[in-house]
Amino acid sequence: MLLSATSKRKTPAYDIGHKPEFFARDIFDVKAKTMSGKKVFDVRGVDKSLRKKIIFKLFHELKDGKHLELISNHSLAPLYKIFQKEKQDFFTWDELENGPEVWKISIRKMELPYLTINEIVSKYPMAVEVLEQHGIAYYKLGPTKLVDVSPNAKAVFREIRHTKKLSVNPLKIHHWTIGCTINYIINNHHAYIWEVIPEIEKLIGQLINTNCTTHPQFAMIQQKFSEFKTELEEHLRDEEEIVFPSFIKLEKSLRQHRREEPNDYLDAIHWMEEDHILASTSLMSIRNLCDNYVAHKGSLGFETLYEELRDFEYDMHFHMHLENNILFSKVINTLKSIKNP
Repeated sequence: MLLSATSKRKTPAYDIGHKPEFFARDIFDVKAKTMSGKKVFDVRGVDKSLRKKIIFKLFHELKDGKHLELISNHSLAPLYKIFQKEKQDFFTWDELENGPEVWKISIRKMELPYLTINEIVSKYPMAVEVLEQHGIAYYKLGPTKLVDVSPNAKAVFREIRHTKKLSVNPLKIHHWTIGCTINYIINNHHAYIWEVIPEIEKLIGQLINTNCTTHPQFAMIQQKFSEFKTELEEHLRDEEEIVFPSFIKLEKSLRQHRREEPNDYLDAIHWMEEDHILASTSLMSIRNLCDNYVAHKGSLGFETLYEELRDFEYDMHFHMHLENNILFSKVINTLKSIKNP
């Protein structure tokens, strides 16, 4: 018996064929069984007017990451909408059995500081700006929980919660195919890089011409940016000519039920991730040379350059996030699908 109660009153169940030995009359009249580390609650013997209160009480009692499994004689879709509204996405919902006689779902409690960076960015796209401000490298820490990367996780969480939340997530990236994700990266981020690099080089050159004696660090900025540009352009060509076409080929292989050698793709991912680490190190070096992009008031040329470099860095971070945490995950999942169709 999955549900225990102190009540001895016996009342017919709502569903045909299910005859519980009790009928819960009070919210404190019910407890859930703990099975395999999760609570299991059968709502079929509970008065309909009490079900929501009891379920939310049991959910509230859950520790972070723990599950509540519900068993019902009807669809629990209306309950899912209530959870979306009242729990603000701090849960995951998995359907275990979907009728026609029994419905089972599993609800996992998730507090935001204990979500992974990927889960936070997915739920709160505007969180990227907050994470940047706190120096949290979301683009390479995707699978890591916020609480494990920031000693001020709860404060960061509150700040994320108070940022303006978009009514519609403009990038439903988790639903994109590999090909769609690649097209977005090339048409938005690669195109932006090819366009903005000459503009930044021009701004640096102008400031060197007018401030070379008073600000000798600009020669170092110019050299560092030039080295980074060379490495980045080579990286982009490798992606567009070698790596991305191979990923698209993999997606076609899945549709055509052809097997592929996984190590070739895993090696390419490792190679790209190493390049991203080097890129983030170079970007940090440039930021340090530019005094964290804080220009003296009235220095219009400095402000313009620093703003361009800051925007470039932020775009590079999101660019790397799309590859490290989204695209590469899709490729790995595709390899698993081919291996275990």
